[in-house]
Amino acid sequence: MEHTAEKYAMSAEELDELTVRCLLLPLYNMSLLVPNTMVAEVTEYRSPETAGHMPEWMLGVTSWRGKNLPVISFEHLIGHEVAFRSEERRYVICNTLSGNSRIPFIALEVQGIPHLVQVTNQELEKDSENEASEPAILANLRLNEESVIVPNIDVMEKMLEHLGIAAI
Repeated sequence: MEHTAEKYAMSAEELDELTVRCLLLPLYNMSLLVPNTMVAEVTEYRSPETAGHMPEWMLGVTSWRGKNLPVISFEHLIGHEVAFRSEERRYVICNTLSGNSRIPFIALEVQGIPHLVQVTNQELEKDSENEASEPAILANLRLNEESVIVPNIDVMEKMLEHLGIAAI
């Protein structure tokens, strides 16, 4: 039996009806949108252990399932200031995508409780007011009139590798 790409291609109507489960991650003054499958776990906040002379966006490391994971402030990574930290802070443990065994996960600090959203192609549009100018931003989108950012986990992973950081 021959398998071809055409056999598995989706029509425009099928793409419009496709629903992807995602998580909206609340930050200080923005929200990140990530596929649900990228998130391994949402954990309680614990003060990270500082990691020496690191950039401001590298908050330190936190222990999770026997590994020390790098903790990233996405706001600082893209050059934004965080005026306050919420009492509802959490860590969102994200799977990295490259298969690099030295950094299989990263922890993103979020300022509230992430919530599940089901996203269709019809609900998303490119946010023309906010072009993605930072490498850590994969896309700026509008989801039901709300601005959301799709983070570039690959770039964050490469930045951590450049710093010599591993999840051990």
